[in-house]
Amino acid sequence: MKLQVAMDVLTVEDALELAAKVAEYVDIIELGTPLIKAAGLSAVTAVKNAHPDKIVFADMKTMDAGELEADIAFKAGADLVTVLGTADDSTIAGAVKAAQAHNKGIVVDLIGVADKVSRAKEARALGAKFVEMHAGLDEQAQPGFDLNGLLRAGEEARVPFSVAGGVKLATIKAVQQAGADVAVAGGAIYGAADPALAAKELRAAIS
Repeated sequence: MKLQVAMDVLTVEDALELAAKVAEYVDIIELGTPLIKAAGLSAVTAVKNAHPDKIVFADMKTMDAGELEADIAFKAGADLVTVLGTADDSTIAGAVKAAQAHNKGIVVDLIGVADKVSRAKEARALGAKFVEMHAGLDEQAQPGFDLNGLLRAGEEARVPFSVAGGVKLATIKAVQQAGADVAVAGGAIYGAADPALAAKELRAAIS
């Protein structure tokens, strides 16, 4: 299982600083949507130039103009780009077309999708490299949020998947046992007093 850090910082400088601390322990470096909106795709280019050996993930959360938006992100240096699972099939297909042209990948983010299992299968059929079983920060803040719902959906869908939303040292083993291809840790790393140590401990837990 790969480890992905979600960097929900807001400047290129902060992104580069965080990436430098954790890169040796992670496989995928994700530039979160707030970072891309605040700093632009130059942040993707900067991180890819600094860490050419890492998979750089641009969390675009594209909802329309799939081919165009994915193409822009791939040209900026992204290896993986997200399209929302709530988008039209044609949007996902367009993004996949751009990915194929660049020999890169599309991840379909299932945030806000009620039937994650069915949509995961559809997204995979449309050419997604994998799907993201994702509960956003707002959803995680609701009373009674439980990571197990995402894990069950991943197990049931039987397609390559990542898990994002509540992944931390206490839960990462369960994510691995559910068969996830990628565990996405955000606040557990960037919110830690020592992000490098947090990433190292997560890596050790899945090695």
